[in-house]
Amino acid sequence: MKVLVISHTYITRVGREKWRELVRMYDVDLRIIVPTVWKDYLFTIRADEHHDDELDVRPLPVWFSGKEAAHVYRSGDLGMRSFSPDILHVEEGTDAFSYFQALVYRRVFAPRAKTLFFTWMNFEKTLNFPFTFFERFNLIRSDAAICGNSDARDILREKGFEKPIHVMPLLGLDPELFQERDAASLREELGLRGTVIGFIGRFVPEKGVMNLLETAAQLKGDFSLLFIGGGAQEQALRERAKELGLAERMRMCISIPHSDVPRHINAMDLLVLPSYTVPHWKEQFGQVLVQAMASEVPVIGSTHAEIPRVIGDAGFTFEERNWEEMREKLQMLLNSPDLRAEYGPRGRARVLEQYTNTRIAERTMAVYRELLDG
Repeated sequence: MKVLVISHTYITRVGREKWRELVRMYDVDLRIIVPTVWKDYLFTIRADEHHDDELDVRPLPVWFSGKEAAHVYRSGDLGMRSFSPDILHVEEGTDAFSYFQALVYRRVFAPRAKTLFFTWMNFEKTLNFPFTFFERFNLIRSDAAICGNSDARDILREKGFEKPIHVMPLLGLDPELFQERDAASLREELGLRGTVIGFIGRFVPEKGVMNLLETAAQLKGDFSLLFIGGGAQEQALRERAKELGLAERMRMCISIPHSDVPRHINAMDLLVLPSYTVPHWKEQFGQVLVQAMASEVPVIGSTHAEIPRVIGDAGFTFEERNWEEMREKLQMLLNSPDLRAEYGPRGRARVLEQYTNTRIAERTMAVYRELLDG
Protein backbone atom coordinates (compact mmCIF):
# COMPACT_ATOMS: atom_id res chain seq x y z
CA MET A 1 0.00 0.00 0.00
CA LYS A 2 1.41 3.38 -1.06
CA VAL A 3 0.16 6.39 0.91
CA LEU A 4 0.85 10.03 0.11
CA VAL A 5 0.18 12.37 3.04
CA ILE A 6 0.13 16.15 2.56
CA SER A 7 -0.01 18.48 5.58
CA HIS A 8 1.86 21.38 7.15
CA THR A 9 1.28 19.68 10.54
CA TYR A 10 4.13 17.26 9.89
CA ILE A 11 6.83 19.82 9.22
CA THR A 12 8.01 19.18 12.79
CA ARG A 13 9.56 15.85 13.66
CA VAL A 14 7.61 15.54 16.91
CA GLY A 15 4.34 15.74 14.99
CA ARG A 16 5.09 12.60 12.96
CA GLU A 17 4.86 9.99 15.72
CA LYS A 18 1.62 8.39 14.50
CA TRP A 19 3.24 7.87 11.09
CA ARG A 20 6.27 6.28 12.70
CA GLU A 21 3.91 3.85 14.39
CA LEU A 22 2.03 3.20 11.16
CA VAL A 23 5.13 2.19 9.17
CA ARG A 24 6.46 0.21 12.13
CA MET A 25 3.31 -1.92 12.36
CA TYR A 26 2.24 -2.25 8.72
CA ASP A 27 3.63 -2.84 5.26
CA VAL A 28 3.06 0.72 4.05
CA ASP A 29 5.14 2.76 1.63
CA LEU A 30 4.54 6.21 3.10
CA ARG A 31 5.58 9.59 1.73
CA ILE A 32 4.84 12.87 3.52
CA ILE A 33 4.76 16.23 1.72
CA VAL A 34 5.30 19.30 3.92
CA PRO A 35 6.15 22.97 3.29
CA THR A 36 9.81 23.92 3.39
CA VAL A 37 8.84 26.82 5.67
CA TRP A 38 5.71 27.39 7.74
CA LYS A 39 5.16 30.88 9.16
CA ASP A 40 3.04 30.25 12.22
CA TYR A 41 1.49 33.20 14.08
CA LEU A 42 4.07 32.89 16.86
CA PHE A 43 7.16 31.60 15.05
CA THR A 44 8.58 30.31 11.78
CA ILE A 45 9.21 26.57 11.36
CA ARG A 46 11.76 25.30 8.84
CA ALA A 47 11.60 21.72 7.58
CA ASP A 48 15.39 21.43 7.31
CA GLU A 49 15.57 21.82 11.10
CA HIS A 50 13.41 18.70 11.53
CA HIS A 51 15.25 16.15 9.41
CA ASP A 52 13.93 12.60 9.66
CA ASP A 53 15.97 9.45 8.98
CA GLU A 54 13.02 7.13 9.61
CA LEU A 55 10.32 8.56 7.35
CA ASP A 56 10.22 9.71 3.73
CA VAL A 57 9.47 13.41 4.25
CA ARG A 58 9.62 15.65 1.16
CA PRO A 59 9.60 19.42 1.85
CA LEU A 60 8.32 21.58 -1.00
CA PRO A 61 8.08 25.38 -1.23
CA VAL A 62 4.67 26.98 -0.89
CA TRP A 63 2.98 30.27 -1.57
CA PHE A 64 1.03 31.89 1.33
CA SER A 65 2.93 30.04 4.05
CA GLY A 66 1.12 30.05 7.39
CA LYS A 67 -2.37 30.27 5.90
CA GLU A 68 -3.97 26.85 6.31
CA ALA A 69 -6.70 27.16 3.70
CA ALA A 70 -4.89 29.46 1.25
CA HIS A 71 -1.39 28.01 0.96
CA VAL A 72 -0.52 26.10 -2.21
CA TYR A 73 2.58 24.14 -3.21
CA ARG A 74 4.98 25.37 -5.87
CA SER A 75 5.06 21.96 -7.51
CA GLY A 76 3.81 20.54 -10.78
CA ASP A 77 2.86 17.10 -9.44
CA LEU A 78 3.37 16.95 -5.62
CA GLY A 79 5.52 13.89 -6.22
CA MET A 80 2.63 11.84 -7.61
CA ARG A 81 4.19 11.29 -11.03
CA SER A 82 6.95 9.08 -9.57
CA PHE A 83 5.19 7.82 -6.44
CA SER A 84 1.74 6.84 -7.82
CA PRO A 85 -0.09 6.48 -4.46
CA ASP A 86 -2.98 4.16 -3.67
CA ILE A 87 -4.18 6.58 -0.97
CA LEU A 88 -4.07 10.40 -1.13
CA HIS A 89 -4.52 11.76 2.39
CA VAL A 90 -4.56 15.57 2.82
CA GLU A 91 -4.96 17.12 6.26
CA GLU A 92 -5.76 20.78 5.64
CA GLY A 93 -9.56 21.05 5.93
CA THR A 94 -12.47 21.01 3.51
CA ASP A 95 -11.78 24.28 1.69
CA ALA A 96 -8.00 24.03 1.37
CA PHE A 97 -6.39 25.27 -1.84
CA SER A 98 -3.65 22.62 -1.34
CA TYR A 99 -6.27 19.85 -1.26
CA PHE A 100 -7.85 21.20 -4.44
CA GLN A 101 -4.38 21.24 -5.99
CA ALA A 102 -3.71 17.64 -4.89
CA LEU A 103 -7.04 16.43 -6.26
CA VAL A 104 -6.37 18.06 -9.64
CA TYR A 105 -2.93 16.43 -9.84
CA ARG A 106 -4.41 13.11 -8.73
CA ARG A 107 -6.70 13.09 -11.79
CA VAL A 108 -3.62 13.30 -14.02
CA PHE A 109 -0.94 11.33 -12.17
CA ALA A 110 -2.80 8.90 -9.84
CA PRO A 111 -6.38 8.49 -11.10
CA ARG A 112 -6.92 5.24 -9.18
CA ALA A 113 -5.91 6.69 -5.80
CA LYS A 114 -8.55 6.86 -3.09
CA THR A 115 -8.87 10.27 -1.47
CA LEU A 116 -9.60 11.49 2.03
CA PHE A 117 -9.16 14.61 4.11
CA PHE A 118 -9.03 15.66 7.75
CA THR A 119 -10.97 18.55 9.30
CA TRP A 120 -11.37 20.08 12.76
CA MET A 121 -14.17 22.40 11.55
CA ASN A 122 -16.65 22.35 14.45
CA PHE A 123 -18.60 25.54 13.68
CA GLU A 124 -20.05 26.96 10.49
CA LYS A 125 -17.75 29.55 8.98
CA THR A 126 -18.55 31.93 6.15
CA LEU A 127 -16.55 31.17 3.03
CA ASN A 128 -15.90 33.51 0.13
CA PHE A 129 -14.86 32.72 -3.43
CA PRO A 130 -12.65 30.89 -4.34
CA PHE A 131 -12.89 28.86 -1.11
CA THR A 132 -16.58 28.13 -1.69
CA PHE A 133 -15.56 26.59 -5.02
CA PHE A 134 -12.63 24.70 -3.47
CA GLU A 135 -14.86 23.19 -0.79
CA ARG A 136 -17.52 22.01 -3.25
CA PHE A 137 -14.86 20.54 -5.54
CA ASN A 138 -13.01 18.86 -2.66
CA LEU A 139 -16.08 17.31 -1.03
CA ILE A 140 -17.44 15.92 -4.29
CA ARG A 141 -14.12 14.26 -5.13
CA SER A 142 -13.33 12.81 -1.68
CA ASP A 143 -13.89 9.15 -0.88
CA ALA A 144 -13.85 9.54 2.92
CA ALA A 145 -13.19 11.99 5.73
CA ILE A 146 -11.58 11.96 9.15
CA CYS A 147 -12.98 14.46 11.64
CA GLY A 148 -11.23 15.55 14.81
CA ASN A 149 -14.53 15.81 16.68
CA SER A 150 -18.21 14.90 16.46
CA ASP A 151 -19.34 18.44 15.63
CA ALA A 152 -17.18 18.41 12.48
CA ARG A 153 -18.82 15.15 11.44
CA ASP A 154 -22.29 16.65 11.89
CA ILE A 155 -21.36 19.74 9.87
CA LEU A 156 -20.06 17.61 7.02
CA ARG A 157 -23.34 15.71 6.94
CA GLU A 158 -25.24 19.01 6.85
CA LYS A 159 -23.12 20.03 3.86
CA GLY A 160 -24.31 16.90 2.07
CA PHE A 161 -21.16 14.79 2.40
CA GLU A 162 -22.46 11.21 2.31
CA LYS A 163 -19.19 9.28 2.14
CA PRO A 164 -17.72 7.46 5.20
CA ILE A 165 -16.68 9.74 8.08
CA HIS A 166 -14.39 8.59 10.89
CA VAL A 167 -13.96 10.56 14.13
CA MET A 168 -10.51 10.53 15.73
CA PRO A 169 -7.94 13.13 16.82
CA LEU A 170 -5.30 14.34 14.39
CA LEU A 171 -2.41 13.43 16.68
CA GLY A 172 -1.91 10.69 19.22
CA LEU A 173 0.05 10.75 22.46
CA ASP A 174 3.22 9.03 23.65
CA PRO A 175 2.28 7.24 26.91
CA GLU A 176 5.97 6.92 27.81
CA LEU A 177 6.36 10.68 27.68
CA PHE A 178 3.11 11.41 29.48
CA GLN A 179 2.92 9.23 32.56
CA GLU A 180 2.87 9.64 36.32
CA ARG A 181 6.20 10.87 37.70
CA ASP A 182 7.36 12.42 40.93
CA ALA A 183 7.29 16.21 40.62
CA ALA A 184 8.03 17.12 44.23
CA SER A 185 11.13 19.11 43.25
CA LEU A 186 9.19 21.22 40.74
CA ARG A 187 6.41 21.83 43.24
CA GLU A 188 9.03 23.02 45.70
CA GLU A 189 10.72 25.16 43.06
CA LEU A 190 7.42 26.84 42.16
CA GLY A 191 6.31 27.22 45.78
CA LEU A 192 3.19 25.13 45.33
CA ARG A 193 1.42 24.03 48.50
CA GLY A 194 -1.53 21.79 49.22
CA THR A 195 -3.67 20.41 46.40
CA VAL A 196 -2.55 21.86 43.06
CA ILE A 197 -5.32 22.88 40.65
CA GLY A 198 -3.95 23.21 37.13
CA PHE A 199 -4.89 24.89 33.87
CA ILE A 200 -3.04 24.72 30.53
CA GLY A 201 -4.02 26.87 27.56
CA ARG A 202 -4.44 30.38 26.25
CA PHE A 203 -5.30 33.07 28.79
CA VAL A 204 -8.38 34.31 26.94
CA PRO A 205 -12.02 34.67 28.06
CA GLU A 206 -13.42 31.70 26.13
CA LYS A 207 -11.00 29.32 27.85
CA GLY A 208 -12.67 30.16 31.17
CA VAL A 209 -9.41 30.76 33.00
CA MET A 210 -10.65 33.96 34.69
CA ASN A 211 -13.79 32.13 35.78
CA LEU A 212 -11.61 29.37 37.24
CA LEU A 213 -9.64 31.94 39.22
CA GLU A 214 -12.78 33.59 40.59
CA THR A 215 -14.32 30.22 41.43
CA ALA A 216 -11.15 29.18 43.27
CA ALA A 217 -11.63 32.13 45.61
CA GLN A 218 -14.75 30.36 46.92
CA LEU A 219 -13.00 27.06 47.67
CA LYS A 220 -12.19 25.91 51.17
CA GLY A 221 -8.99 24.10 52.02
CA ASP A 222 -5.28 24.16 51.30
CA PHE A 223 -4.66 24.54 47.57
CA SER A 224 -2.52 26.27 44.95
CA LEU A 225 -3.23 27.32 41.37
CA LEU A 226 -0.82 26.52 38.53
CA PHE A 227 -1.66 28.29 35.25
CA ILE A 228 0.46 27.35 32.23
CA GLY A 229 0.18 29.19 28.93
CA GLY A 230 -0.11 32.86 28.06
CA GLY A 231 -2.33 35.36 26.36
CA ALA A 232 -4.26 38.61 26.55
CA GLN A 233 -5.56 38.06 30.08
CA GLU A 234 -2.21 37.46 31.75
CA GLN A 235 -1.99 40.83 33.49
CA ALA A 236 -5.70 40.86 34.31
CA LEU A 237 -5.34 37.46 35.98
CA ARG A 238 -2.47 38.71 38.12
CA GLU A 239 -4.42 41.79 39.17
CA ARG A 240 -7.59 39.84 39.89
CA ALA A 241 -5.65 37.29 41.95
CA LYS A 242 -4.43 40.12 44.17
CA GLU A 243 -7.98 41.45 44.58
CA LEU A 244 -9.23 37.99 45.53
CA GLY A 245 -6.39 37.32 47.95
CA LEU A 246 -5.04 34.49 45.79
CA ALA A 247 -1.77 36.03 44.61
CA GLU A 248 0.28 33.92 47.02
CA ARG A 249 -1.50 30.75 45.90
CA MET A 250 -1.24 31.33 42.13
CA ARG A 251 1.76 30.50 39.97
CA MET A 252 2.02 31.26 36.24
CA CYS A 253 4.39 29.55 33.84
CA ILE A 254 4.32 31.48 30.57
CA SER A 255 4.91 29.68 27.27
CA ILE A 256 6.96 26.76 28.56
CA PRO A 257 8.65 24.47 26.01
CA HIS A 258 6.60 21.48 24.87
CA SER A 259 9.21 19.17 26.43
CA ASP A 260 8.46 20.67 29.87
CA VAL A 261 4.70 20.05 29.71
CA PRO A 262 4.80 16.46 31.11
CA ARG A 263 6.81 17.59 34.13
CA HIS A 264 4.48 20.48 34.88
CA ILE A 265 1.38 18.32 34.52
CA ASN A 266 2.80 16.00 37.14
CA ALA A 267 3.04 18.95 39.51
CA MET A 268 -0.78 19.12 39.42
CA ASP A 269 -3.27 17.14 41.49
CA LEU A 270 -6.08 17.89 39.06
CA LEU A 271 -6.52 19.75 35.78
CA VAL A 272 -9.49 21.91 34.78
CA LEU A 273 -10.60 22.87 31.26
CA PRO A 274 -13.55 25.28 31.67
CA SER A 275 -13.91 26.43 28.04
CA TYR A 276 -17.19 27.86 26.77
CA THR A 277 -18.67 28.67 23.36
CA VAL A 278 -18.25 32.11 21.80
CA PRO A 279 -19.08 33.29 18.26
CA HIS A 280 -16.69 31.73 15.74
CA TRP A 281 -14.81 29.52 18.25
CA LYS A 282 -15.29 26.14 19.89
CA GLU A 283 -12.75 23.83 21.50
CA GLN A 284 -11.63 21.44 18.77
CA PHE A 285 -10.59 18.59 21.03
CA GLY A 286 -8.84 19.37 24.32
CA GLN A 287 -5.44 17.67 24.02
CA VAL A 288 -4.41 18.85 27.49
CA LEU A 289 -7.11 16.58 28.92
CA VAL A 290 -5.54 13.56 27.26
CA GLN A 291 -2.07 14.59 28.46
CA ALA A 292 -3.30 14.94 32.04
CA MET A 293 -5.24 11.68 31.98
CA ALA A 294 -2.19 9.83 30.64
CA SER A 295 -0.24 11.27 33.59
CA GLU A 296 -2.93 9.99 36.02
CA VAL A 297 -3.99 13.53 36.89
CA PRO A 298 -7.80 13.67 37.37
CA VAL A 299 -9.59 16.05 35.02
CA ILE A 300 -12.63 18.31 35.20
CA GLY A 301 -14.08 19.86 32.05
CA SER A 302 -17.13 21.77 30.90
CA THR A 303 -19.73 20.21 28.61
CA HIS A 304 -18.47 22.52 25.84
CA ALA A 305 -17.84 21.00 22.38
CA GLU A 306 -15.79 17.78 22.39
CA ILE A 307 -14.63 18.00 26.02
CA PRO A 308 -17.17 15.59 27.58
CA ARG A 309 -16.57 13.05 24.81
CA VAL A 310 -12.82 13.15 25.43
CA ILE A 311 -13.26 12.69 29.18
CA GLY A 312 -15.95 10.01 28.97
CA ASP A 313 -16.37 8.29 32.33
CA ALA A 314 -12.72 8.83 33.27
CA GLY A 315 -13.21 12.27 34.83
CA PHE A 316 -15.77 14.91 35.76
CA THR A 317 -17.79 17.42 33.80
CA PHE A 318 -19.96 20.42 34.64
CA GLU A 319 -22.51 22.31 32.57
CA GLU A 320 -20.89 24.91 30.34
CA ARG A 321 -20.69 28.30 32.13
CA ASN A 322 -22.19 26.81 35.31
CA TRP A 323 -19.47 28.04 37.64
CA GLU A 324 -21.30 26.92 40.76
CA GLU A 325 -21.34 23.34 39.50
CA MET A 326 -17.63 23.66 38.68
CA ARG A 327 -17.00 24.87 42.23
CA GLU A 328 -18.86 21.87 43.65
CA LYS A 329 -16.80 19.42 41.59
CA LEU A 330 -13.56 21.15 42.55
CA GLN A 331 -14.46 21.16 46.22
CA MET A 332 -15.40 17.48 46.04
CA LEU A 333 -11.99 16.57 44.65
CA LEU A 334 -10.18 18.87 47.05
CA ASN A 335 -11.87 17.12 49.93
CA SER A 336 -11.18 13.58 48.71
CA PRO A 337 -7.64 12.36 47.99
CA ASP A 338 -9.13 8.87 47.63
CA LEU A 339 -11.38 10.02 44.80
CA ARG A 340 -8.44 11.64 43.04
CA ALA A 341 -6.46 8.41 43.46
CA GLU A 342 -9.34 6.44 41.92
CA TYR A 343 -9.77 8.62 38.85
CA GLY A 344 -6.08 9.00 37.98
CA PRO A 345 -5.70 5.39 36.73
CA ARG A 346 -9.11 5.59 35.05
CA GLY A 347 -7.89 8.44 32.90
CA ARG A 348 -4.71 6.65 31.88
CA ALA A 349 -6.65 3.52 30.95
CA ARG A 350 -8.90 5.58 28.67
CA VAL A 351 -5.90 7.17 26.96
CA LEU A 352 -4.23 3.80 26.38
CA GLU A 353 -7.46 2.51 24.89
CA GLN A 354 -8.18 5.43 22.55
CA TYR A 355 -5.58 8.18 22.25
CA THR A 356 -2.03 6.85 21.89
CA ASN A 357 -0.02 7.18 18.67
CA THR A 358 -0.30 3.41 18.29
CA ARG A 359 -4.08 3.47 18.59
CA ILE A 360 -4.44 6.39 16.13
CA ALA A 361 -2.16 4.57 13.67
CA GLU A 362 -4.31 1.43 13.97
CA ARG A 363 -7.50 3.38 13.36
CA THR A 364 -5.95 5.22 10.41
CA MET A 365 -4.88 1.93 8.86
CA ALA A 366 -8.43 0.60 9.28
CA VAL A 367 -9.68 3.62 7.30
CA TYR A 368 -7.19 2.93 4.51
CA ARG A 369 -8.15 -0.74 4.29
CA GLU A 370 -11.84 0.13 4.20
CA LEU A 371 -11.18 2.58 1.37
CA LEU A 372 -9.23 0.10 -0.73
CA ASP A 373 -11.60 -2.79 -0.04
CA GLY A 374 -14.53 -0.57 -0.93
